[in-house]
Amino acid sequence: MSLRPVEFGEVVAEAAARLVGAVAQKAWCPLPRLAYLELRVPGRSVVLCLCAEGELSRLSVAEDRFPTPGEPAPFQRWLRQELTGFKLAAARYLEESRTVVLEFEREAVRRRLVLEVGAPGGLLLLSDNQRVLMLSGEGFGQRRNLYPGAQWSPPEPVSPEALAKGRAQPSRLEPKEEDALPKLQAAERVLGQKDRTSRADSIRRRLAQPYRARLKRSSRTLEKVRAEAQRGPEAEKHREVGELLAQNLHRLKRGASQVTLTAYTEAGVEEVQVKLDPKRTPKEEADWHFHQYRRLLRGVEQARHREAELAREVAHAQTALTQIEAMDDAALMAQAEVLQVSQGEEGPKGGLPFKEYVGHGGARIWVGRGSEDNDQLTFKVARPWHLWLHARGLPGSHVVVPLEKNGEVSQEVLLDAAHLALHHSGAKGEPRGEVSYLPVKFVRKLKGAAPGQVTYAREKTFVVRMEPERLERLLKSRHGDPGLP
Repeated sequence: MSLRPVEFGEVVAEAAARLVGAVAQKAWCPLPRLAYLELRVPGRSVVLCLCAEGELSRLSVAEDRFPTPGEPAPFQRWLRQELTGFKLAAARYLEESRTVVLEFEREAVRRRLVLEVGAPGGLLLLSDNQRVLMLSGEGFGQRRNLYPGAQWSPPEPVSPEALAKGRAQPSRLEPKEEDALPKLQAAERVLGQKDRTSRADSIRRRLAQPYRARLKRSSRTLEKVRAEAQRGPEAEKHREVGELLAQNLHRLKRGASQVTLTAYTEAGVEEVQVKLDPKRTPKEEADWHFHQYRRLLRGVEQARHREAELAREVAHAQTALTQIEAMDDAALMAQAEVLQVSQGEEGPKGGLPFKEYVGHGGARIWVGRGSEDNDQLTFKVARPWHLWLHARGLPGSHVVVPLEKNGEVSQEVLLDAAHLALHHSGAKGEPRGEVSYLPVKFVRKLKGAAPGQVTYAREKTFVVRMEPERLERLLKSRHGDPGLP
């Protein structure tokens, strides 16, 4: 659970005693209910964590920060604009409303950073007259009837029973001898690892979601296709009946609903009863069975081909899920950008700005949907160390390969991404083309340039000979939308 009331009292008291006078140097807000402040105290800096995320809610000194996925939230920009250079003047804990208030000042200007712990929970930046400058937290403002410019007042107090129950809970904060800020650092030890694990699990679920969906769809389709592939004996039965009818056309009478014919088989002579359609002539009846034979045979052949494809898709999804399950917290945290679409104020409107394909070894490859989406993908979703590709000298989609920090792209994944870059460009359908690739950090947006138009430096370029089988595999791997890319 989150910090208990007695624990909030202890960490806020320590902040008031040990951090008042510290200068705010930097600020981050990687997620709607999570913010960090770097405070400079004599001789060192500390990173204060303010989290309003349900059972993870706390005020603590963080050892490391959660990475910012994509473009910083508006709340981060306000924190940096309004608090940088301000000194912490006071820290208060309003126990009845479960609210932490940090007061900052510079010359005659005062600002308040508020952490509301109770549901729905959120962060607010207030002016010196208690008006809301900015707030952060999905659904937080609507549920509290707050908005920029509104007058802030503490949330409704908790009931006396809940207050008494909270006060009865003992503190779990166990300082260590080497701690400079024992209560604040102990608070991070209580919830920090749980927070990292929870965030990593969220990332794991988001990474696994498209593979689980594909596995479910492909497995369900595979069952139907396998049933179709096993209709060979049914097709053979139509052939045998058709031949038997063709050999006995003189014995068939139009309008009959059935006939008994003699069949000579390897097992001996058999009397076979054949149902007839009274509306057909004898020849039409024989032809109909031959038609059914050919139709089913084509269906069986197509089903067997499709069965092999679906079996590969199922195996690929299972392999990818196994790899995702094997990722440790550090590897998962490096993929924090997948949380972009679930952050409300940070996610691009209207869904993802890219189409996701699966390359060699389960590598994800993102392809911008259009000009404006190219900008979203490159400058808001992609991280500086991700790999960026584009068809050289041609209009086309931006392509991004998300990599771990300091990670290297394999030759096969590079070729996969290059194929997609050419396919989604003016070179579509050509047998070869040139592709440039470079880290995202070397891509720049020119002032006044049209959507999707960029300039870049330090690129490498190579000629790609299109491989139809590779391209077909990539296009079939697309996640998100039904149908063809």
